[in-house]
Amino acid sequence: MINRRGFIACGAAALAAPSLVRASTAARTFRVLRDGSDIGFHRIAVTRSGADVQVAIDIELKVKFLGITAYRYEMANREIWRDGMMVSMDSKSNDDGAPAFSRVTAASGKLEVDGSVWSGVVDGDSASTTYWTKEFLNRKLWISTADGDPLKVDARPVGPSEVGGIATEKYSIGGDMAIDLHYAGDEWVSVRFDAGGEDAIYIPDGLSPAMAPVWTA
Repeated sequence: MINRRGFIACGAAALAAPSLVRASTAARTFRVLRDGSDIGFHRIAVTRSGADVQVAIDIELKVKFLGITAYRYEMANREIWRDGMMVSMDSKSNDDGAPAFSRVTAASGKLEVDGSVWSGVVDGDSASTTYWTKEFLNRKLWISTADGDPLKVDARPVGPSEVGGIATEKYSIGGDMAIDLHYAGDEWVSVRFDAGGEDAIYIPDGLSPAMAPVWTA
């Protein structure tokens, strides 16, 4: 039986250390613009619980012509990271009726990849093509969330820029990819890429709450 003194002590401990029992979460929605037209959204939520960071991404894009949907893309991706290393990925996408997938499992310091384009084993410190933590810029191999393809990348700082009125630092990603990434400090702001011959860019709904501290906590 817990006496009055014990009850007060337990209650005080719970109030004094809420970070030990509550997860930290940050979520963001990006509007996706193609040649200036809004074609959909990219939603991401990152949650830390203890040593694990869980990432949930949902994407829906529609390109319309004369009011009719001419192209559709959808993705649902779930990842788990532990101490900066990927534990698992389960991503499924629908590229205008063509299904694709990327599944990753950590094993013996490596990552076992099972994708619709590529399957095999890669280094355990590989990143994914989710961009949300700036730390990925330091990694030379990114696993495609669309199809499992391991992509060799080279991140090069370009300099000051801006997206949607937000001051950023721009990075050019070369190698097996050709995109631009924007960060405000350590916070991911945007990605710019070619979408069927037209320029596409992400515009965030804001930068609060910040996602970067969830990674570094």
